Amino acid sequence: MGDSYVDNLFKLYNGIVPGSADLVCYRFARAMEMIKSNALNRAGLLATQGIRGGANRVVLDKIKESGDMFWAQSDRNWVLDGAMVHVSMIGFDNSEEDVKELDGKIVTSINSDLTSGTDLTSASRLKENAGIAFIGDMKKGKFDITEDLAKEMLNAPINPNGRPNSDVLKQYANAIDITKRPRGVWIIDFGVDMIESDAALYELPFEYVRKNVKPNRDKVRNPLERRKWWIHGRSAPDMRKAIRSLKRFIATPRVAKHRVFVFLTAYIIPSDAIVVLKSKIESLNVGPVCLTGSGSAMFCIIGDGDEEKARQYQNSIEKHTGCKSIIVSKNRW
Repeated sequence: MGDSYVDNLFKLYNGIVPGSADLVCYRFARAMEMIKSNALNRAGLLATQGIRGGANRVVLDKIKESGDMFWAQSDRNWVLDGAMVHVSMIGFDNSEEDVKELDGKIVTSINSDLTSGTDLTSASRLKENAGIAFIGDMKKGKFDITEDLAKEMLNAPINPNGRPNSDVLKQYANAIDITKRPRGVWIIDFGVDMIESDAALYELPFEYVRKNVKPNRDKVRNPLERRKWWIHGRSAPDMRKAIRSLKRFIATPRVAKHRVFVFLTAYIIPSDAIVVLKSKIESLNVGPVCLTGSGSAMFCIIGDGDEEKARQYQNSIEKHTGCKSIIVSKNRW
């Protein structure tokens, strides 16, 4: 479309559609405007199921402010030329339609996240939870490398600064590494503020980034990303600071069919596809626990090698974290 078209689109829909929303959201916004001006009575549009969350959902919030949704399919398989995606289908108007139908069932209302009943989209953030969850690192460039190349760099001679390449080579994890088997991917990471002259002293990693990242960074619109091309696009300093003193942290995918939690060791760099939870459990000395999730609740599963100690762990975890726990007895619930 070109930069000029995008800039004009952002300007025209400023305050209505977030700049980070998918392009289809502008279609929804346009249809909403036509309904408000009586150019349309109702509209029905299709989008990926991502319309239900994040920046995309803002346009559905706006639709409910000026009108309402009367029909929706929240998650439907869509097969075209052998490829299948999950889509959401939405019908909306100026609130004239009294009957609401969601996923084939009559409901009293349809929330902007395409659910019915309690509207969780209107829930307020708890200030008690501030500083606990963080979005991971957004690299914005080909900083990731194979395990073989990482080993080659790790085994290279000491650099001119007297430091090993292990200073700037870390294991890397995204949502796939949590929901499936770890891929063994590594990443070159010069932190959040290392200057170019210092980064250049790590010869092999810096040269790799210069060849594979800089050409694309030279073309991006963000001046900071162009100028500091050897640094990740969003290096998540808040997240790094939060887990700096921890041996491990809790991670969960931002987008996944099921809510799962795992422990990652502190030398792993989590991608922006992962939410990092600063683990308060570490300070309780509760030993190994397994985390899993169901809805908005988090559960700890504790082995009962010492039943009295397990009960103490259970009470301590719930008191300090609000995290419910289940004691497993001989692999039985």
